[in-house]
Amino acid sequence: MTRKPFLPSAAKKLREVEIVVIEDRCKGCGFCIEFCPRNVLKESVKLNVRGVHPPYVNDEDSCVGCGLCEKICPDFAIFLRERG
Repeated sequence: MTRKPFLPSAAKKLREVEIVVIEDRCKGCGFCIEFCPRNVLKESVKLNVRGVHPPYVNDEDSCVGCGLCEKICPDFAIFLRERG
């Protein structure tokens, strides 16, 4: 069972971002999915060139722009791009 921190009902956005996943670079470790405090990412059903299920953005509106996903990815397969 994965434990998540207590989350307030309404989160303040740190910054407005677009989440970019480089699917073929992903090795399927799942760190970005597991450690996202807002459950923005989910595991895809499709396979990449490495034969793993990369993450996809399930709920971009819930993203607060903390950047934890890009910091924790060992393969630099995910990053945030500023909007505007």
